[in-house]
Amino acid sequence: MKRRTFIKSTAVVGVAAGVTLYFKWPREPKWEKLPLQYPFILSGFCDEAIVRSIGIAFRNLVPSENSKEKLTDLLTKDFQNKQISISDHSAVANQLEMNVEEDFKKGKFLIVKGWIISKTEARQCALLSLS
Repeated sequence: MKRRTFIKSTAVVGVAAGVTLYFKWPREPKWEKLPLQYPFILSGFCDEAIVRSIGIAFRNLVPSENSKEKLTDLLTKDFQNKQISISDHSAVANQLEMNVEEDFKKGKFLIVKGWIISKTEARQCALLSLS
């Protein structure tokens, strides 16, 4: 192999590897930036369109929870007692996941569009569908 061919081949492979890494590099998940709107577990295997459709279906099932203010109040009702700030995204995400777990333990889950989800997750999906 000639030196020129080797250098060109190496450059092409390097550029291809760089482009691949750029597009495959893990980016910060949306649930970390907006934990009220993106259910952690559900966002792991559903794309945003499915989560939004679940939210729309939930809002149709429960018309009394069809506003951003009402959903935000319901999702954050435990935060004041536990002194959690809305701006602390990791604490908000942890509390919401604990609420999801409690919902399943207490039987507070429902089937929406074929998905078995907790009330907390349904409210998060509904809040996302309103944004």
